[in-house]
Amino acid sequence: MSIQGMTVVDSHVHLLPGRLGEKVRAFFDAGIGSNTPLAYPNDHDFVVTSLHHEGVDSLWTLPYSHKPGVARGLNEAAAETVKQFALSPISVIGGLTVHPGDDDAVSIVSDAVDTLGLRVLKLHCSVGSFSIDDARLRSVFSFANERRLPVVVHLGHNVNGRTEADELPAIAATADSFPDMPMILAHCGHHSAPDALKLMSEHPSLHADLTPVVTEFPEVDAQNLEVLSDRILFGSDSPNTTISVTSCLQWLVDMNLSQKALTSIVGANAIRLITNVAA
Repeated sequence: MSIQGMTVVDSHVHLLPGRLGEKVRAFFDAGIGSNTPLAYPNDHDFVVTSLHHEGVDSLWTLPYSHKPGVARGLNEAAAETVKQFALSPISVIGGLTVHPGDDDAVSIVSDAVDTLGLRVLKLHCSVGSFSIDDARLRSVFSFANERRLPVVVHLGHNVNGRTEADELPAIAATADSFPDMPMILAHCGHHSAPDALKLMSEHPSLHADLTPVVTEFPEVDAQNLEVLSDRILFGSDSPNTTISVTSCLQWLVDMNLSQKALTSIVGANAIRLITNVAA
């Protein structure tokens, strides 16, 4: 099995603006040390060109708010990135973000969708120091539910990016409360991916992406991916990863999934979720 002829969507890329991008890169560089180089430089043009050569047809660029008051600027920067690459061989889908501490959270999200044309909401619980079941997010999720807006959530509070198993029920309950809002668990809840996959089988609006965490793939098995293939997305975490898109795709191909499952995971699911966002 190969991905030849399949549309590939990298649903987890961070083309972050200016100083924020530099700070995030410095965090990763400090965490892994000089002996484990990251796969891509912090250069948007380089990343987009590289991913195109590695077979990616479309990517989602996902900003995330670390504190109240920064979301509008990040969303505007994401929209500018979409414009910057409008003529690129890769289709760039802009993500938006919000923080539960923002006074006008729903307005921020609705403006990003309706005015800026952004199509996927990204929340990062550890960076923003909040929980996915924070009551302040309920109005945001109501909007996302009404518009079928996908929501990518990096769940958990560990600074190392890992998600603990006891943090997973909150995202499952939230997904159940807003069944028309595709809630995508980033990194498949690594390092609690087996528990995350079990939850997915019990909660039909819960999705997950297979994005690695710096040096590690999520612990998933082919049998579960086959069964849940209509709710699994491909992602790389470029540019802040030591694992290239080529290696991520090969890891997935080596699981020997059916052609239908592989086609769904590498791109068809992501395309469907974005297409289903209501105008």
